[in-house]
Amino acid sequence: MVAEPGVENSAYSVNHGTGRAMGRKTDDHALDQKTVDDEFVAQDILTNCRVYPKDEAPAAHKDFNAVLDSVKAAGLAIEVARPKARFVIEDSYTSLNDRK
Repeated sequence: MVAEPGVENSAYSVNHGTGRAMGRKTDDHALDQKTVDDEFVAQDILTNCRVYPKDEAPAAHKDFNAVLDSVKAAGLAIEVARPKARFVIEDSYTSLNDRK
């Protein structure tokens, strides 16, 4: 995205992602691990995880297009390119159930 004139009214603040659609504990209970893993395979996205963390699954976050549309509608920026995910690298933390 490229900033539009007037973006200074937002103090040049932009979101760095879509934001969560559900809490981490909620998504752990609501999402099925096999479905989460199968989504990555279906989209040909590589990951370094044996089991992808459910709390980071796409379904746990807000709709990308809706967030992008809100930034454009607010007059903050225009879309100039749309990259496609090819791989996801997660740090070495454990699943939500293993966190203390």
